[in-house]
Amino acid sequence: MRILHCILTHEFAGTERYLSELAAMQADMHEVVVLVARDTCDRRTKGDLVPRLPPSVRVVRSSFDGYLLSLLSLWRGFRPDVIHTHVGAASIRAGVLNSLGRTMRREAQARCPVVATLHRKYVARVYERHDGLICIADWQRAEIPTSFTGPVETISNWTPPCSSLPDASGRLRAELGIAEGVFLIGAAGRMIPEKGFDVLLEAFALGAPENARLVVFGDGPEREALQARACGHVLFPGFRYDLRRDLAGLDAFVMPSRHEPFGLVLLEAMAAGLPVLATNAGGVPDILGEHPSCMTPPGDARAMAEGIRALLGQPKKIWDMERFAPLRQAARIEAFYERCIDWKRRAQAGE
Repeated sequence: MRILHCILTHEFAGTERYLSELAAMQADMHEVVVLVARDTCDRRTKGDLVPRLPPSVRVVRSSFDGYLLSLLSLWRGFRPDVIHTHVGAASIRAGVLNSLGRTMRREAQARCPVVATLHRKYVARVYERHDGLICIADWQRAEIPTSFTGPVETISNWTPPCSSLPDASGRLRAELGIAEGVFLIGAAGRMIPEKGFDVLLEAFALGAPENARLVVFGDGPEREALQARACGHVLFPGFRYDLRRDLAGLDAFVMPSRHEPFGLVLLEAMAAGLPVLATNAGGVPDILGEHPSCMTPPGDARAMAEGIRALLGQPKKIWDMERFAPLRQAARIEAFYERCIDWKRRAQAGE
């Protein structure tokens, strides 16, 4: 199968990680091209999608203004079997191309379905001209209007098993200057209001004992303000290129989001065997629905403080991660591609 992924962003966050990992898995069996912006490096964090792609994935760069023409060129030259888009800017342009294709029924390219992963919420002007939609959480599926007639499926994000990292705790503690015996709680994400780190700081001040420390990994426009209000037991190491390695060195993990499309970092913390606490926002109930005691209401610092106290002293935990296995989810996405190809063929034939 020839697969064309489209993304037009200048940051490195969950969407870009999703795409890099999916394209890498698909390239083992398929011909994969990724159409990206001319500059893909996140200037604040220095994270970048492209270096994470294996050599077997072909990368095509395009300017913002020339992206639609680049997409059209690949549509005609690469002749993909499926186009898979990620977030707004690329999805809008692929939708325009799809509308054009519907007027060209005699061309083989016109049979190529355009599919999107909803990394955020459904927006009609972005996705109404797509043929199929992949939701990463059930709350997104509930928002898709009945006027969208193409295939829709919920396929959650994934995370690989956490490989054994000898003395991960000792390494992280040595780097941060934290003594053995101190209970180390972590949080991670882009420092913006919807991630709720201000609530976490308040909850930690209310609920954490003297022998606990909070480490907040990440960067973003709110970082300086958060640092200014944090107590002395909170550390901000910045953006980490290999966060999974750091998670393995923690004792527990908290995700305080006001809104969370899915919660990939929560999944990674669970794969590392950490006791976790998260708000029941967005896609989190899809992950922790069987563990209600691990969830608190968004924005409720006192409830989160109680949850933090409950984490203290908990041992490492073995979570059931089978349904989030990477190859399993990649296979489900491939099956969804086939479903969309068949759906579009039938739709064009008037069946």
